[in-house]
Amino acid sequence: MIELPPPNQPPDPSEVRGRRGAALVAAAVVLLLVVGAALVNGRRNRDSAARQAADRVQQQTTAPTGRPSPGGPLGPDGGPAERLPVVACPEIRDEQSRLGYRCIDNGLRQDYSDIYLGLRIALNQEVEPGWVISEGSGNPRSLASPPSNDTVGYGQSRNAAAPALPSAAQVEAEVRRRALLAVALGYGDKPSSVVLAEHTRSFRGVQGFELVTEITINPTYRAQRRLKVRVERLWTVGLPTAAGVSIFMLSIPDNRADLWAKAEATVGTVHVL
Repeated sequence: MIELPPPNQPPDPSEVRGRRGAALVAAAVVLLLVVGAALVNGRRNRDSAARQAADRVQQQTTAPTGRPSPGGPLGPDGGPAERLPVVACPEIRDEQSRLGYRCIDNGLRQDYSDIYLGLRIALNQEVEPGWVISEGSGNPRSLASPPSNDTVGYGQSRNAAAPALPSAAQVEAEVRRRALLAVALGYGDKPSSVVLAEHTRSFRGVQGFELVTEITINPTYRAQRRLKVRVERLWTVGLPTAAGVSIFMLSIPDNRADLWAKAEATVGTVHVL
């Protein structure tokens, strides 16, 4: 004989109310979690947007010589470099490049490394929207100079652990190379340039090489960006150090031509640490 199951009994009303109440509580909890997550995500997104907007403003207002801000220092392999030391005017010490020097103006402020000019330490002062005075230093091992990732290497001394210092010819060649790169990469589209001065020079007893270049900004480029600057002067100095050919650069546009007369005295403060 097959035993039939008992007929379904109607659920107890109190049990139904209990399950319904539990379901409502669970739904409320889920709703609160969803709303809370939405609020948190909304806050995070707004904060992110605010940071991105601030970054865009920073890039637009502090981009060195009309170039986009690199976004951070790079090593010789193109990857992130170590954290930059904090420096401030009036006296700059670039320990890695073994150079010290004074600021052309105490209003210059430290910016990211300048991958366009190959400067690990870079200081800027805006003279008009999108254009700045630039001053800084670097060396072949601290920052690669685009478009090539090559760095300039020097042989080791056979009888000493310290690297052999580069020769006068190597210093001059590197100064010329870096000045040419600066003109090509740092002054907009198709600038023209002329060498105003080039000579060996003693920097506190160390023989170096100095090159002064005058760059004329392309009129079309100027018009597109509504720039007042027409001409800029660039001082490039190279010195033989344990880091290789260490480079100092100072770039001043004609809307601060009052500083041109002071430039040689500032260049004269460059010395090996």
